[in-house]
This record gives sequence, C-alpha cells and structure tokens, in this order.
Amino acid sequence: MSVQTYSLVNYFDVWTDEEGGWQVNNSQVEFRDLVILDDATDKDILKYLKQIGFLKTDDMRRLVVEDLGDLIEIYQRKGMMPICGLRPNSL
Repeated sequence: MSVQTYSLVNYFDVWTDEEGGWQVNNSQVEFRDLVILDDATDKDILKYLKQIGFLKTDDMRRLVVEDLGDLIEIYQRKGMMPICGLRPNSL
C-alpha cells in the first residue's frame, strides 16, 4: 500500500460565470502534508477532511469527490460548486 501527501487548497471565493459554470476567484492552502492512502475511498477522503475540521459534513449525498489522477477535487453536490482541491506534494 502506497501513501501520498497532499496540500489542501480551500476555494474560498467561488462564483458562477456567464456560461453557468464556476470560477475560483481566490484560494489558499489550508493544510500541508495530509496523508491519504492510495486505496482510500471517496468516503474515506471526506471523513478525513471532516476529522481535521475542514468539512462540516462527510455526507456523500451533499458532496462529490472527483479523482482526476494527479489531483482530487471536492464539490458541493447541488450545483457542483467547487469547495477544495487536494494537490499531491512532490516527493
């Protein structure tokens, strides 16, 4: 089992654009060196983010985890508004 460390980027200023999509206007790194196992499920990731105090809920009916291979994005399910991203740290 392999372990990867991530930085959590909080998208704290998000707004809709003219096409009905989302634009992240401002963000900041909230946590560095978060350890996430390669076999972590979407639920595991949400649970972890709740445990460290970043998310208020880990309810998968409200949140979506999208693993894009080189990064992980978390969205609010209603409207798919981006909340944060997990960026892998270089080893």
